Amino acid sequence: MRRGILAFVLGVWLLQQMSNLPEPWYAAWVFLCLPAGYRLARFRHWLRQGLVLAAACAAGFFWAATLAHLRLADALPAEWEGRDVELVGVVASLPQRHERGERFLFDVEQVRTPGANVPQRISLTRYFAAPDAASQPRPGGGMHPGERWLLTARLKQPHGTYNPHGFDFEVWALERNIRATGYMRDAPAARRVDAFVPRPAYVVEHLRERLRDRFHRVLGESRYAGVLVALAIGDDDAISVV
Repeated sequence: MRRGILAFVLGVWLLQQMSNLPEPWYAAWVFLCLPAGYRLARFRHWLRQGLVLAAACAAGFFWAATLAHLRLADALPAEWEGRDVELVGVVASLPQRHERGERFLFDVEQVRTPGANVPQRISLTRYFAAPDAASQPRPGGGMHPGERWLLTARLKQPHGTYNPHGFDFEVWALERNIRATGYMRDAPAARRVDAFVPRPAYVVEHLRERLRDRFHRVLGESRYAGVLVALAIGDDDAISVV
């Protein structure tokens, strides 16, 4: 059993080493040949075991390939980059505030713009009108985990500059299933549809937000506040680099 699991993991690892993503249907040829080989090897125990491990390795390889194809298929078409799209969805993460606004993950439930095709999970930025608005405790009503919103966004495919041994934004976004990035448009104005969508993942993010707010209320502008928040709920964006 353990050897089979290790062979499965080896198959997943082998896929990560390939420069090109293979088509999942190639797996059919492998699994069609394995039963014939198993019959031919019925009198040799070690050969049967080898074929079983090969099957586990192939299963891991093509399972990972199938997931990769499904994730890459959920992409923003190039013709919809930089165009306004009207969306209904749920704030799926703890919003991260910066000097000009806040950034959060958004799970798209409905695309209201005719003909538009938008990935299921995107990263959005909401910019505040006033330059110092980000310093306010709940700027402009803020976005909060679990809220369902009707909004208009302008999106692009996830792109980033890549330097050797540096941060690769595209890989980071792909790992987290963030298939488009963009920002909310001021007009037409966004409208909150539901105050909270009670799904397990949103409940967790809602509790994390309450804990973060409590930390900031108690600790104020203390230099170690961000460190304690990161240790408590895993939110390291508030850690000062100064």
